[in-house]
Amino acid sequence: MSSNDFIKDRLRVKLLAFPAAELSVFDKAKKKYMGLFNPEEMEFVNDKPDVLMFLTGGSEHIAIESVQEYRFYLLLASRDANAWAAATEVKAWMNQHNIRSVLLDADNPSTAEYLSEYYNAFVGVRKLHGQRLGVVGSSSPWLVASGVNPYLLQSKLGVEQVDISWDDIVFDEISQVSPDFTSLFGMAENRVELIESGKIYEGLASLIPFYRLNAMAVECFPLVNKTGHTACLALAKLNYDGIPTACEADICSAAAMMLSSEVCNAIPWMANIAHVGNGKAMLAHCTAPVNHLTSFKLDTHFETGRGYAVSGQLKGDEVTIFRFDSTLNHIFVTLARVADKPKSRNACRTQLEVELSPSASKYFTETPFGNHHMVLPGNWVQRLTLAAELLNVGVVS
Repeated sequence: MSSNDFIKDRLRVKLLAFPAAELSVFDKAKKKYMGLFNPEEMEFVNDKPDVLMFLTGGSEHIAIESVQEYRFYLLLASRDANAWAAATEVKAWMNQHNIRSVLLDADNPSTAEYLSEYYNAFVGVRKLHGQRLGVVGSSSPWLVASGVNPYLLQSKLGVEQVDISWDDIVFDEISQVSPDFTSLFGMAENRVELIESGKIYEGLASLIPFYRLNAMAVECFPLVNKTGHTACLALAKLNYDGIPTACEADICSAAAMMLSSEVCNAIPWMANIAHVGNGKAMLAHCTAPVNHLTSFKLDTHFETGRGYAVSGQLKGDEVTIFRFDSTLNHIFVTLARVADKPKSRNACRTQLEVELSPSASKYFTETPFGNHHMVLPGNWVQRLTLAAELLNVGVVS
């Protein structure tokens, strides 16, 4: 099922009480705790729950008979009627049986916000299933740690990889460039170069309906070396259009961009780790989703000095940085405060310097998953962490 065909999912909530509990116990709980949920986003059920709500003690066996190994569950309980005691016992049993869960206080005002975050992660993860990632060309040879087996992409995320050749695009047959492309980059001084960039955009965009794609990963360096024209503006526009599109045919990055697009409803900036030291990281790349930029101008591509690249200022005072490892079994997620927005001529054109936590600094210098990391303005740590739990992906922070 594609995201366009998606039907709204509901969280399945099961109320748990001791076997002889009267119906009034359940009716009272529904009235008391309905405010925790958006009524359009949940339903009370007797089987296959996503959320277990403990109302009394003596409900332990009913709970453990309702769950499945290797899944992730939310457990809700209050201090009343030994509900928390029952939830604690079940939580311990679940830990012993490879069933991941989080225990939440149903009476804590922050729980409603947590449930909202969980719902968005829950829906986003489900929307990934059945999506198609078009890989145009081959992954760049320097991405030695970032290759992803198509089987893992399918089994872990439900995403199908579609391999596409650059030869499938006949650029000589592209005669027009859409006005929304030329107006977005209207500051371009070299109109000929802008039109060439626009043709690359049109060619890549034409693949989306033909191959029924939800996202792309594009091998861009052979294109610029062959034609002298870059895909930087094309990728910036595709991401602006809401199509997650990764540079260098980096499938690992594309997977993270697709996850973010569905879970956070925002496509992140894919960036190089240009430097890490003294508790800070410098990130840079020659393209970026322009909707994440407060302002931008056009510059040459850093590595080749050719074509056009995006040189912009990222929004916000804090960003979430994340990426998968190549097995899709782990994801790194951290929140970082923006320290500076440099304009060095010795790095890719859009640049950001951030302050790192000690654990994040250690990750980047000792156990990084690879070079490219995704950067999303704002704090998305909790939602991405919940999505990882739903996918059975370990979180590194």
